[in-house]
Parts: sequence; structure tokens; C-alpha cells
Amino acid sequence: MVIMFVLLLIILEGGGSEGCLDQERFALLRLKLFFDDPFNSLHHWVDDEGATDCCQWERVECSNTTGRVIQLDLSFIGNWDLKERYLNASLFTPFQQLESLYLEYNNIAGCVENEGIERLSRLSNLKMLDLSENLFNNSILSSVAHLSSLTSLYLYSNRLEGNIDVK
Repeated sequence: MVIMFVLLLIILEGGGSEGCLDQERFALLRLKLFFDDPFNSLHHWVDDEGATDCCQWERVECSNTTGRVIQLDLSFIGNWDLKERYLNASLFTPFQQLESLYLEYNNIAGCVENEGIERLSRLSNLKMLDLSENLFNNSILSSVAHLSSLTSLYLYSNRLEGNIDVK
């Protein structure tokens, strides 16, 4: 009982987490480079002394207890003047506690070879994936089939055609 009280006190005092992990911060900076952010949506994502806690960055949500990234909102980041974009899904694998990933409206037409959406199957906590309003075709379906932890998948307004067998 005393131990639980001490742990609760530490968490309430802010001692539960010291911000995001370095590996997650570096992964976010790599994602920023990938998205070619023409609207400067990720301007807080910088690698300097005053901004090392990526849990405070816009579009990033972290667990209050672990400090790990649990949600990324990367919707509406891509430059619509660009042609189709191909995602390297391995960029997300450092986020081991990720639960929700929003990637809609980014002109994503597919993934780079050997780095497809199925790589996200390594994220055992991923429950929600939003790939809406991109340029995916039916080939995405075999990749998302590997994501057994998902409870919500959004694929509307892509280039899916014909009947889709959902089992």
C-alpha cells in the first residue's frame, strides 16, 4: 500500500517520465524529412537544446506514465504539388508503444520495396491506422492483412477497385 502511494506521488509530481526517448525523437526528425513539410506543419519538430521533449511537439501524443509516443497525427503534411509519394513504413518501427497513426491526405501511393505497411505489424499496440485520402490501390490490402492488432482501419477515398473480400 505504501509503495503504491509513493509511486502515485512520483507520477503526480511529474517523475513518471522525463519526455520522449531519444530514439523516438530521432525517428520523428527522420519522418519530418520524409514528409517535405511545405506548410511548415512540423515546425516545432527541431533538434535543439530547447525542444528535446518530443512529447511536447504538435501532432505527437505520449503516454503520461512511460513517455513513449502513443499517437502520431501526420495528416495533411504532404505537398499536393508533388507526384505520388512512397512510404518507408520502417520509419515507424521505433515507436513501440504506438496506438494510433494518422496518415491521411498525403499523396501516398504505396511503399518503398521491402518496407511496406506490413512492417507496422511489429507495433503490437497499434489499434488505429488511417490511410484515407491517399492514392493506395488494392495491393495495400495484402499488407494491412498482417496488422493483427488493428481494431480500426480507414482506407476511404483511395484507388481501391472492385469487390473487396473482408474476413
